Amino acid sequence: MATSTMKNLNSVIAAIDVGTNSVHMVVARVGEHGFHVLSTEKETVRLGSGVAGADVLSDAAIERAVVALRHMKRIADAHSAEICAVATSAVREATNSAVFIARAKKEVGIDVEIISGNEEARLIHLGVQQSIAFGAETILSIDIGGGSTEFCVSTRGRLKIAQSLKVGAVRLTDAFLSSDDTDEGAVRQLRAQVSSVIAPLAFEIRQSGFSRVVVSSGTCETLARLIAYERDNRLPQSMNGFVFTAEELTSVLKKIYSCSTARERQELQGMDAKRSDIIVAGGAILHEIMRALGIESFEFSEYALREGVLVNAARLRGLIEEDAVDAGLGSVMRLAERCSVDILHSSHVALLSRKILSLVSRRFDIDMSLGRLLEAAALLANTGNAVSYSKHHLHSYYIIRNADLMGFTDEEIEVIALAARYHRKGAPKLSHSDFAKLPENRRHDVELLAGIVRIATGLDRSHDQSISDLSSSYKNEILTIIPRPSSGTAESLALNTFTAQGRVDMLQEFLGCNIVIGS
Repeated sequence: MATSTMKNLNSVIAAIDVGTNSVHMVVARVGEHGFHVLSTEKETVRLGSGVAGADVLSDAAIERAVVALRHMKRIADAHSAEICAVATSAVREATNSAVFIARAKKEVGIDVEIISGNEEARLIHLGVQQSIAFGAETILSIDIGGGSTEFCVSTRGRLKIAQSLKVGAVRLTDAFLSSDDTDEGAVRQLRAQVSSVIAPLAFEIRQSGFSRVVVSSGTCETLARLIAYERDNRLPQSMNGFVFTAEELTSVLKKIYSCSTARERQELQGMDAKRSDIIVAGGAILHEIMRALGIESFEFSEYALREGVLVNAARLRGLIEEDAVDAGLGSVMRLAERCSVDILHSSHVALLSRKILSLVSRRFDIDMSLGRLLEAAALLANTGNAVSYSKHHLHSYYIIRNADLMGFTDEEIEVIALAARYHRKGAPKLSHSDFAKLPENRRHDVELLAGIVRIATGLDRSHDQSISDLSSSYKNEILTIIPRPSSGTAESLALNTFTAQGRVDMLQEFLGCNIVIGS
């Protein structure tokens, strides 16, 4: 099956997640380097609320879900998308789930698959991997849904634990906070319930260990948004990768608990009005998890279950390879392709940039972890050509900054965009507002990365990738970078060497030494 479909690199898939609180859909075009989102849709249907909590789906809730699915199918059909739909906690626990499944099939034409809690956890983990760079670390991921919370622990992306527990924002709101008022006693009972349910798994997770914690879902996004406003009185351009501390979570929860009604909570900056009634329970769940596991900080992922469903479907159809690439690199390559970047040239510039970084790090105190951002900046430096060659470095900045790159934090995207913006023409200045607003250490990163990309771009001025390797020497405060050609003519080598030499100024100033290109 994989062999017969592998050549179809432009399939469109619509992934639908029928959750306890909401029905979500993402429509994306799947290609060699992952997927490009075409449309998203969300309807808050509260499928898990009704006559008997999570045991029975009410007629009204089923009707709301069917209406939402009908709307989403129209959008999917407009994109000629293949639909893959899954249902989670509310449907899998309901005694009348067959009624909903039958109506979805008969009235809308969508086959909804009921997935187990552990499968839900696996798919969420797969989705989160598309937005956050996991690297070699052991990651704990947590997704707080309406009816359940999913936990995964993985090392190098390989799952060690994948489990679902029946604690969710809608479920616990219905059980403990039925009135609009936030009763302290009820909140204490709710927290005690969460603590009791998660205790056995918390012990297993502590035994396994973890170095980073990634959270997803609407509840966690709302908490992250509230914290962002409390910290800076504004939202970052991208919430993906947003980091917040245990202290910040505790502080914002005190603010939430101080509001006695959902209407009061709606006035908090960053609050999603449709979650104002369930955020007390959702926040309490995350806080108890934090306490049980001794978590000090969290990273937020914009991707979760529906993106996992999308990637899983694409893999089953042979459209995406099993071995996932770095989430950030895949996102960068997709943007480069959409902007018709010369991939051979840009990839070679990225390779040469990495080599220069490595050579420089041998002589100076340089953070090699900047390699990911350097590679991204090199690959995307020419995206602005899609607008106009004239001043394309400026266009590149705006394209990168507004492209919703995944796998990077908001600040990292700014560094990538500015490094691309300064890969040619004028150097960074504090009079440039976008550069000036960065912290000082990040401004230094931009100067370093842009300085390297300038030289690497010059080393492939001929666009023939003839310089395959670089070496260096350092003497009398002169860094000599020696091109090692594997092909090409003497004229090509001379052109590349001459062009690169003319672009050494920024890196020279950053390092405080002279740079010579050549033997």
